[in-house]
This record gives sequence, structure tokens and C-alpha cells, in this order.
Amino acid sequence: MRAGLAVVAAGAAAGLAVEFHILGWTSIPGGSCGGRYRPCPDGTTPTLILAFALTFVGWIALLLTIGKFTDRRPGKALPAVLAVAGVLLALWPGRQAYLWMRGPVLGLAWQAGPDRPSSVRAEGVWTVGAHGSTVVRVRGDALVAYDARDGDRRWTLRAPVRESVCGMSEGVADGVGLVAFARYEKPCDTVWGVDTRTGRKLWERTYPGVAGFTSGSDGLLAADGDTALALTDTGVRAYGLADGRPRWTADLRGKRAAGACAPNVVSAAGGTARVVVTCQAGEKGSGRVVTLDTATGERRGSRALPVESPVDTAMVVAAEPFTLLLEERDERGVAAVLAYPGDGDDGDPVRIPLSADDEDLVPRQTSGEGFTARPALRATVGGGTLVVATAEPGGYAADHVSAYSLRDGRRLWRAGVDGVAGLVSSGRDRVAVLGERGRLWTFDTADGDRIGEADGVMVGTNRLTERTQLLRTHDTWIVVNGQGTKEPPLYGLR
Repeated sequence: MRAGLAVVAAGAAAGLAVEFHILGWTSIPGGSCGGRYRPCPDGTTPTLILAFALTFVGWIALLLTIGKFTDRRPGKALPAVLAVAGVLLALWPGRQAYLWMRGPVLGLAWQAGPDRPSSVRAEGVWTVGAHGSTVVRVRGDALVAYDARDGDRRWTLRAPVRESVCGMSEGVADGVGLVAFARYEKPCDTVWGVDTRTGRKLWERTYPGVAGFTSGSDGLLAADGDTALALTDTGVRAYGLADGRPRWTADLRGKRAAGACAPNVVSAAGGTARVVVTCQAGEKGSGRVVTLDTATGERRGSRALPVESPVDTAMVVAAEPFTLLLEERDERGVAAVLAYPGDGDDGDPVRIPLSADDEDLVPRQTSGEGFTARPALRATVGGGTLVVATAEPGGYAADHVSAYSLRDGRRLWRAGVDGVAGLVSSGRDRVAVLGERGRLWTFDTADGDRIGEADGVMVGTNRLTERTQLLRTHDTWIVVNGQGTKEPPLYGLR
């Protein structure tokens, strides 16, 4: 009896060795891992250590126990049956042990086919439909829609010949998105209204566009209600969102005494449009945020920007409440996120400096190419809170996320991560962070508590490029790459 049980136990050890080898080696994304930027999935190292240890211990024990068993009961069939029984008995416990060592994992559910031509890059992304059932990846040469469930292409809309995407609306209203085109070093002056459900161009308009085009620019278009807004070289033009019929025009250049003034970005939400106008007179600068009624163009108010030198960066973080990333050229000037709580001219914006005593805010991705028409910001606004990637003072790697109140600018919480490759609102009062080393966390925006697994969920794939954008659909996490040359343009995780 004891000799038989010993054979079963030795068979179980040998079976675990084989099982751990299979599970350990197949868990490595792409067949290789290790190092700072391609870490091995959790549980891989202990699984392989146990696999090698059990290989020697199990097989030696199996040979010895079978030898002792056959000394007492000659024959080959019974010890073989006992050994196989041990192997089978070990499979389920071995699988459970591996899952415990590995922890929770998001696996690759699907991946889209590669970009063709390979030189194109993403200018921005929209999600469309109930629970984001369709993802529209806007490239320089085309708009391509993918099914969020399996990654299949739904439709493709090509850009005009010799023209590239130079702008796109931040979001989609009633299924209609706006995209603008320009020829090389020509004004961004052609806008389309696109039905994102079918990929059909609804209308086209040409208008006095801004600047000379070399790459995409953000904040040139906005969609709100039934109105489409396009930034011009002098102000804003409004069109019917569904039919493209002209609605109204606003000239926002202001007085000549302010110097050369031009609209910089437009944003709209909830029937209110806000336009950032910047001015430059020599080495002096000024600016203002003009509030307009989206439907009529009626001016509701104007607030001066707190700048004295030329503005280098004016980027909308959120349309509602209006939150602006502002940096002026003077190194002692404003470099902050500004939150505007209401309309009109009353009250100063809440200011959250980009550089604090113990951390620096890193809301923009600083390397790689892609997402120039609609930037993939490492910051999101929800529930009166700004959640943003942060770094140690003077550092370059964003290894924390912090939350700030948009009511008074106070920091509410701070949490460490292993880098920030993507950051997105994942529901009411929740924000998800994709780490550069392949781990996903979900935080409560109010207090920073981790929701779900305390240590984060491991992502079972190494397919991150230098610029990525994280999206959340109904039951799938979608990672969109700025470039689809070596890695897929987008892929789904479940």
C-alpha cells in the first residue's frame, strides 16, 4: 500500500514538473521577458524554479519508487497506472497553485491588423456607440473603425488626395465627428462632418483655416449639441452638425493695442463654447478665454489669461468643467493647469502648478509620435477632480498618479505606479492607469483607494509603443498605439 502511494506521489511530482514547465514558458509574452521595460509576468519565476526542481526530484523519485514497487509486485502495467494517476491528480492543484502565484491577468483577446502603409501614425481616437462598441482610430491618411468586441474593421474613410488630417473634434456628438484636412504647409481649411456609425461623409466645408500645416493640431474643432465649431484665423465659425449649414461667425481678434491676436483652441460642452485667444506684441504676451453660446454665438463673457509673456502651450484637458493646460514662455511665468468653474467674467481660475515642492505634473507624453490632433493626455477630469501622472521633482519618468481638487487646487491623494503608459476614466469616480511595465490599476478618484486587486492586474502582453492611449469599453480594455509599425495599431485585453 505504501509503495503504491509512493508511486502516485512521485507521479504527481513529475506531472507538476511538466505542467509548470508548460505554464511557465507559455506565460511569457512574445517568448522573452526580463529587464526594466519587459518584465516577466508575476509568477513566472517561481513557476519555472518549481518546474526545474520538480523535474529532478519528481523523476528521480518516480524511478526509485517504481523500482521498489516492482521488487514486491513484479509487472509494468500497475506501476504505470499508478504513476499516470498521480499525474492526473496533480493537474488541478497545480493549475490552482500557478494561478495563485501569477495573480490576476488581462490576456490578449484580439489584435487589429497592421497599419498599411507602415509610415502612418494615429492622430487621435474616438469611441462610438453604447459602451464604446466601436473605436475610430483617426490616422493621417484615413479614419478606420474597429469593432471593440473582436477588433474587426467596420469601415474605412480615406482622406482627400495629397491631404492629411490636421484636426479633429475632441469627441462625437449624436454619432457625428469632425475632422479637418490640409495640404502640406497649407492652412488647415477643410472640415468634414462624418457619421461615425457608418463611415459616411455627411458634409464638407472650406473656411479660412489656421496656420500652415505640417502636423496635426489639437483644439481646432469642437462638436456640441447640434453645432459644429471650427477655429479660423480670426475666430470661430459654426455649422449645423448634421448638415454643415453655416450658423454664425465670431471675430475674436480684439483690439489692435493688444498686439497680434489669434484664436488658439476651441472647446465646447453643455451649450457653452470657450475659445482661448492669445496675443503677442514683441516679447510681451496676453490672452483671454472668451465664452460663447454654442447655438447662437452670443458672447457670454471674457476672462484674461494670467500671462505676461507669449503663450507656448494652451491645451484643453477637459471641456466641462473647462480645464486648461497653460504654459508661457517666461520661465517664471505660468506653467499650470487652470480650472474655470463657471461662465462670465467673475472669479479667478483655480491654479494647479505643474511643478510643486515634492512632485512635477506630467500631463503630456513627451516621447514618440502620434496623437497630435487629439493628444493622449496622461490626465483626466471627473467629479471635480483632476487625476494626472506625476514624477519626482526634476525627474522624467512618471511613476505616480496624483489627484487634485478643481475647487481649491489641493492635492487629495498620491499613489505610486510603475510608469504611466495610459490613463483613462473608467466609470463614475474611477480612473484606470496602465503602467509602462504592463500592469493595470483602477483607483477611486475621491480617495485614491485601489479598486479590485490591491497590487494591480498584470497585462499578459508586451505590445506597448512609446505613445499609447488606453480606452475602456463595455467588457474590454483597448490599447491604441500611436504607431502601428512593429506592434498592432490597437488590441483588446480581457
